Amino acid sequence: MQTPALRQFLEEVGKVVHHLNSIAVGLSAVERGVAKKPTGLDISWNPADAVASGRQARAFALRSAIVMVSELLGEYIAQVASFPSCNDLVLPVKGERDQKIEAIAAFFSVTDAELILGALLIVHWRNRIIHRRSKADLTKAQREKFISCKEFLGRSYKNLDPTLLLKHFDSNSPTLKDTSSLVAMTINLVKAVDGAIREPSSKQEVMEWIAFLELEDQLDRVNRISSAKGKSTVGLKSFLSTHCPFLTGPYFTYVANEA
Repeated sequence: MQTPALRQFLEEVGKVVHHLNSIAVGLSAVERGVAKKPTGLDISWNPADAVASGRQARAFALRSAIVMVSELLGEYIAQVASFPSCNDLVLPVKGERDQKIEAIAAFFSVTDAELILGALLIVHWRNRIIHRRSKADLTKAQREKFISCKEFLGRSYKNLDPTLLLKHFDSNSPTLKDTSSLVAMTINLVKAVDGAIREPSSKQEVMEWIAFLELEDQLDRVNRISSAKGKSTVGLKSFLSTHCPFLTGPYFTYVANEA
């Protein structure tokens, strides 16, 4: 099911990707020497080497995108761990983000190695960007597994070469292809996790979700007003589809039909 956490993750990562692509387009003009500082833009900008300036700015943007997506992944994992249906999910209390990724993937039986390893690379790369002395890395076995996925990765992520990506990782010099591919793998991992989250299967579980989302009072108000107008079903469906679409089916199966 598509949880609120997935919707938020996709919205925010979508913004990161859009901003990164916009920056890449703008910097291509800088590197070609055709970009001019607008008269009204009150900044100092007169690069001696436009190509070098553009490439350095691109590297900054790519590193920033990696950090942002890593943080958003961490937020998603934290939200999932708090869901009413995930009480049995135990994440390492003091564990690093990579350990939490492996724990949540195992809990939801997500076994796609390339997705897990792509997300792990995002968080390890984030650590190397933020902490200059960080040695965050895949294990030897994980590196070998990632490289062994070469055919699949090349087919699924526009001719991505995992060996070359790892070389860029080691030198902390991400390319647009590296970054875009790892972001796509992370998105696919999150979708796989979200798709494995169990839908409510009883009235109690539905109402636990409603309470978790703090929608009890609003739902009660909509129900009363809609019922008074003789349009209870229409009002409830409209409310649920707006605020928690993933609960619409279970609500009418286990709650409304019981009333």
